[in-house]
Amino acid sequence: MLSHHERVELDKIERWFETSDPELAAALRRGKPARSAALLTACAILLDVAACGLLVAGIAASSPALTVCSLFAAAGGVAAHIARCRG
Repeated sequence: MLSHHERVELDKIERWFETSDPELAAALRRGKPARSAALLTACAILLDVAACGLLVAGIAASSPALTVCSLFAAAGGVAAHIARCRG
């Protein structure tokens, strides 16, 4: 059991979390880890770069397979950008 003083201190910490980072507080209440915005941003940028690179390579090599792969990479980039914005 926690003492009265320990409970008061934990309540102060909880209120601080709720005011400073409500998204983190909500994630802790749900028991799910918060998604990393930096990870989603990095994934979106990498997919954008891959799509551009594959498209250029597909056009330069006249390869339909590379062009189709660039479309898949672009679709993944769009999905990553949407997930990042909805955060």
